[in-house]
Amino acid sequence: MRILSLIAKIVISLSILMAVTISIGYMLFSSNLPELSALSEYRPALVSRVYNTEGELLAEYADEHRILVPFKDIPKKLKDAFLAAEDQQFYEHPGINPARIASAALANLRAGHTVQGGSTITQQVAKNFLLTSEKSYIRKAKEAILAYRIEQAFSKDEILYLYLNHIYLGRGSYGVASAAWRYFHKNLDELTLAECATLAGLPKAPGKYAPHINPKKALQRRNTVLNLMRNSRLATANAVTRASREPLNISPLGTNKLSDAYADQVYQELIARFGLKTLRRQGLTIVIPYDVDAQEAAIQAVRRNVLEVEQRQPYRYPIHHPDSAWPELLDSWRQAAGANPPPPSSATLIPALIEEVDQKGNMTVNDGSRRWVIAKNKWRWKSIKAYKKDGASEETLAALKLRPRTWIPGDEVRLQGLRKPGVRLAQEPSVESALYAIDMERGTVLARVGGYNYQTSGFDRVGRALRQPGSAFKPFLYTSALAAGSTAATTVMDTPVVFDTRKGDDFWRPENYKNKFAGPVPFRNALEHSRNLASIKVLQNIGIRRFLSDLSNYPLGRTFPAQLALALGATEVTPQALTESYILLADQGRKWKPIAVQQVQDRTGETLHRAVAGKRCQVCHVNPVMSVNESMRPAEQAIDPIDAFLITNIMKGVVERGTGRRARALKRPSAGKTGTTNKQVDAWYMGYTPQILTAVWTGRDTPTPMGRSETGSRAALPAWLDAMQSFHKGKKVRDFVPPEGIEWVAIDRKTGKLPGPDSEDIFLEAFRADTAPTQESPATSTESKEDEDEKESSFFELGL
Repeated sequence: MRILSLIAKIVISLSILMAVTISIGYMLFSSNLPELSALSEYRPALVSRVYNTEGELLAEYADEHRILVPFKDIPKKLKDAFLAAEDQQFYEHPGINPARIASAALANLRAGHTVQGGSTITQQVAKNFLLTSEKSYIRKAKEAILAYRIEQAFSKDEILYLYLNHIYLGRGSYGVASAAWRYFHKNLDELTLAECATLAGLPKAPGKYAPHINPKKALQRRNTVLNLMRNSRLATANAVTRASREPLNISPLGTNKLSDAYADQVYQELIARFGLKTLRRQGLTIVIPYDVDAQEAAIQAVRRNVLEVEQRQPYRYPIHHPDSAWPELLDSWRQAAGANPPPPSSATLIPALIEEVDQKGNMTVNDGSRRWVIAKNKWRWKSIKAYKKDGASEETLAALKLRPRTWIPGDEVRLQGLRKPGVRLAQEPSVESALYAIDMERGTVLARVGGYNYQTSGFDRVGRALRQPGSAFKPFLYTSALAAGSTAATTVMDTPVVFDTRKGDDFWRPENYKNKFAGPVPFRNALEHSRNLASIKVLQNIGIRRFLSDLSNYPLGRTFPAQLALALGATEVTPQALTESYILLADQGRKWKPIAVQQVQDRTGETLHRAVAGKRCQVCHVNPVMSVNESMRPAEQAIDPIDAFLITNIMKGVVERGTGRRARALKRPSAGKTGTTNKQVDAWYMGYTPQILTAVWTGRDTPTPMGRSETGSRAALPAWLDAMQSFHKGKKVRDFVPPEGIEWVAIDRKTGKLPGPDSEDIFLEAFRADTAPTQESPATSTESKEDEDEKESSFFELGL
């Protein structure tokens, strides 16, 4: 009896001691615990998603890829899978599960290391939200206290909601919705029971059980979770059996459909407006006017054109491989291409090795997967002198002098696919190009290509490359002349001229292309054929100060020096600035900014930003005060719509008869202008229909000549045509509509006057009302000697 009494006293004493210890520990550890506000004010980092106007997901920006889902929208079978795997007594315990803790401790003790966790879902919430991942008994004590407090403050559903939206599940996914998308490319309501079990098996060790890394272990873990669901009666035996037989199919991570310089424009605009942190953590929903097919067509057009221009560049000596290196090289290419490589594309290059060259110069080449026979090539090789000019070392020059100026077995080359079956010899481009297209009907950016391989260079030549526009600048000059009273029929002299620069014996002698002169020509002829000397005379006639004033109406983004060379585009602009300035010519003088980001909403669906091009902003035009922001301002009438139509009508002649004749293959009305700078350093084509405005620039990043034949018509216009043919598929053929105040008068194309008795080329010309010529073209036999004398050279002092 006394022994029982003694035992009772010991038990009571130990219980009191334990209670006191627990009380002291509770007070000690709970005195500085974090508040639960992080849970009640739950605003986790969310992924921002970019969609086009059809609702297609294009891109995502995130520091933590999380998609917040309301508890009611999480499927029951997914909740059950996590409960079975992580905490089967979740809805019964008060935040901690002593029995599970004891069981886990015993299992770990037997194994000699951690094999089982005892944390409840509530404890995991406490750790993930409020504590660190430090492994210590102190942290576990704090975790238990916080778990109890959480259970007192929140319902079980609220705790499970926090857990399922916050937990890291591997592959960069946070929360179940993100994991469903990144593993299976599905929304939560599309998941199968097997897929739910796969996700529920990840919290234990996301890296170890990641199905894209360890599919065998992931399958075993999935089936374990399914069995737990059956044993805990959270799934029927039949459902588990069917799910266990389901193959583990993991979707590849989706690539961003938003590509090239267009992607960068959108990203930079969003950062400028909202900041990087907001963009990557606040779950913005972004809508942009992106057309995947149009952008891809533009990229392909640029690449094909660059490779075509490269065919006319000197061939650079290839890398040579000894016979012993061939097997390893070919094997690396074979592995990179895959088991069934597609036919080579006309817009990409593949590496190949020359295995044999026969007596006729025909080459057998091997790309690792296939052999091709290429006929003897007449490519002009780059000279040793050119290498020396480029700064090649003496060692390199000596090596080049020793090898033959032809292809030999062991040379590594590049192959380009053709639009018909087959390949041709190519080389990595030494030239670059950029394309910028604007949807004139929607007022949006249609396509933006920053270079031949933008993913590699990362340099957006559309917005950052300052290049001379050459004759592509002339339409602004002729528009100023029209505003000053000239007409398409006004005569201007295309004759040699010399300017004294007032610097000793230094003279400026501008030239026409191929140094040909036409004498007196109508304005239309001067612009259609891009006559430099006539354009200088036009600038002299209107005055450079007036021209500079008129240029301020365009969004060219800079001021210009007062010099006559401006008539020839001897200045620098970006392709973006030049293209957006052409909007004024293409849209009857209206000035507006094309839109790349249409709408941005926050995580609650509240609209933070809305943009509509000025020409389409009906609210702005009704009441500008009602505009939401700078992106909803009404279009500005920057130049007279009559002058804009007149210059467009003249530029249609550039396509029909002038330097842009290649654009006739578009087979619909278009207006355009070529541009070529001195020594063919820069080549441009600016062209538009009533629906789409597109610009193409081609050149080298370091301004150097591309070759005598590389004019805007040959080096830029083909890319424009290729892209525009794709852009206009399915669109109606439309012509430019004249505004009020235009009259059409039949004139002699050669003289710009009314038809005379000997006129042979008569056509309808557009004029501002009451400005058409009144004089008749003289008979050929009465041409005055005075007109002939005007074709002689002129000499001027170069001034203002």
